[in-house]
Amino acid sequence: MLKLRIERAALLSFSTLLMLVNAFGNTSCSPAWCQEPTDLTSKTDPNATAKLKGVEFTQIQDLNPTKSGTNRPIKQKWAVVIGTSKFKEGRLSPGKEDDMAQSAKEFYQYLIDPHGGRFDANHVRLLLDADAHKQNITTALGPSFLGNAAGKDDLVVVYIATSSFPTTDGNTYLCSYDCALDNIYGTCISMQSLMSSLKENVHSDRILLVLQAGYSGAANLNEGAKSLEPVKKQFNVDMEKVVLGNGFIILSSSQANEITHSSAFSRNLIAALKQEDGLIGLNKAFAIAREKTAKETGAADARKKQIPLMKSAWTGTELVVGAPPAERVANLPASVTSFLSAEGAYLKASKAMAEGKIEDALAQYKLAIVADPKYADALADYGTALALKGDWKGAADLQKRAIAANPNDALYHLNYARILEKLGDAENSLRELNQAYTINPKDTTVLMALSKKAMSSGQLKESVRFLEEAVDLYPARADLRERLSYGLMKSGEVDQSAAQAKEAVRLDPKSASARTTLGSALMVQGYVVPACNSYKEAVKLAPNDPNAHFLLSNSLEKSGEKEEAISELETFLKLAGDTDPRAGQAKQRLEKLKTQ
Repeated sequence: MLKLRIERAALLSFSTLLMLVNAFGNTSCSPAWCQEPTDLTSKTDPNATAKLKGVEFTQIQDLNPTKSGTNRPIKQKWAVVIGTSKFKEGRLSPGKEDDMAQSAKEFYQYLIDPHGGRFDANHVRLLLDADAHKQNITTALGPSFLGNAAGKDDLVVVYIATSSFPTTDGNTYLCSYDCALDNIYGTCISMQSLMSSLKENVHSDRILLVLQAGYSGAANLNEGAKSLEPVKKQFNVDMEKVVLGNGFIILSSSQANEITHSSAFSRNLIAALKQEDGLIGLNKAFAIAREKTAKETGAADARKKQIPLMKSAWTGTELVVGAPPAERVANLPASVTSFLSAEGAYLKASKAMAEGKIEDALAQYKLAIVADPKYADALADYGTALALKGDWKGAADLQKRAIAANPNDALYHLNYARILEKLGDAENSLRELNQAYTINPKDTTVLMALSKKAMSSGQLKESVRFLEEAVDLYPARADLRERLSYGLMKSGEVDQSAAQAKEAVRLDPKSASARTTLGSALMVQGYVVPACNSYKEAVKLAPNDPNAHFLLSNSLEKSGEKEEAISELETFLKLAGDTDPRAGQAKQRLEKLKTQ
């Protein structure tokens, strides 16, 4: 059956995230950032710039409201709150002290508290665990919700609590619920793309971004991720790509050379923001939270100390998150109402699909599309569900509509390519694969599909090129080394093929397929006995794998071990049965060996 992904769905400590925003200020990072926390004075003090420690501001403007229209009433307030403690990928599960979903719930409650954030509950999107998958996050932060609802005179708050990590491309990635560590670049959310989305879609020039993430240890997997040890190591980031301009404040749970080990910062920040009936200035609240967090986290173990950071490009009167909006009651725009209605049905459909209830999912997808005919994810996943039922024509029509609604999603083009291939349209299938590659050249699923296409059409060098790109992205993945070894073998690069196969075995010595790949490479090189030994190891690891026994029988026959070859052929036929296309050849060889 054709396998279609519904990949939606990032482990850099948020301690490194502040590096992403160092370009906001006109001054460089001072030693005060790394010193003990001290109270912050208000920016309403003309001399405040010289007194602030732990905070970096761009030029502080005079408070005269007639200058540049800096001080304007906040008409309405909007927020997206994201928290993920559970993931499809088991290796991402954080520790008990890193309950990011609970932190997000607490921040949400603060926002809608009439004595806290004073946000209208209808203006706040809360995405927790399974609902915080990649596309839900990008949709909420993009044109469908924040981009559609928030105006220039509004306040936007984005809170993200999840796991995160730095990668070998110098970027930083956030873990959504469906983040897959074997395909980080295709399934996780880069900080760069998140910042770009806010810049492009949100019309407000008053945005507060609160970042908290626990480090779950997955960065040690080396799956395209950089190791976080030693913690003093810095990671290069192209900061110009994430500059958003004035009216932007970022709060980070720890500094660039620290790892966020707990949810202490979020808890302390919420407590501070609730002071003074929720009307406390953000600078003062942050200073309180910063000091408490540093003391708490460093009390038992200095190595786990976190010193939160603030990066500000704010001008004019200090931000008070709990300030009541000028427009106390406002109806949601009709387009936002349609989106929220469609999203409710879409989330129910996603849950039904996860439970294997395809018919229930189809019914919910239909409702989502009725509510919002341009809901791209509902269209795409509806098409995927139809493909699972064998309705390839219907799946193709829906996938095409999804692409029309959102042409910049690599997954849509990838799945459309698979559907077109099933319908026999190889030319347009390749076109869609190439489009997916153009959008995201680091998606390993796309790279593998293009490699397979190239190999089937005899373009062996092209096939190898895509495989090499995948290995460069994920050098520690043994399965990619195996594929590359096979591609090199097919293209006549025998020595390189053997080298890749040996590396695959080194990376995963318990992989039977890596052992058989190495055996085949050694056989092509003419090293029969070493090939035999490699196949024997594969048989030990996977005694019920007919392929390992078949390959071992060939090498034993070539090395003159007749009886052992007969035994392996008999085992192969017993495991494979007559349906295996090699069964006829095996029977002929077996008969020949027995009569010799």
